[in-house]
Amino acid sequence: MSEKRTSQSADLEQTQQPTNAAPQAARRRLLKGSVAIPVIMTLHSGAALARTSNLASGVDANEAYTMQSGIEGQDQIVCAELDSPGQEEPPYDLGEFPTATLGDGSLSLGDQGVICQDGGGIMISATAATSLIAKGMTNT
Repeated sequence: MSEKRTSQSADLEQTQQPTNAAPQAARRRLLKGSVAIPVIMTLHSGAALARTSNLASGVDANEAYTMQSGIEGQDQIVCAELDSPGQEEPPYDLGEFPTATLGDGSLSLGDQGVICQDGGGIMISATAATSLIAKGMTNT
């Protein structure tokens, strides 16, 4: 009787084992096969990456990054100059070395925004300005 139980338990283990072992065996084969496949990595040039990181979208005058003028403490909009004036669709290319001008602090933010856009620039957010200033954006 004990031989029957032993053979039954061995049969039971064998029937259960393939269902558990099949996914593991397939996973092992996949991992072994994937190690043999050569991996080709493409590295992007630093100049191309820097160039694409100088793309920005414009914001409204109310959301634009402003600085205070030193003399009277009035807000001046930071107007980023486009690398290729006349771009109609965002994101706008600010060029390899982005530059910006400050608006006239004696005007309202809305008027400064109109002058910025009429001059071929865009108003940028505080986040974009902080990023571009860290990368060397200069005021002209």
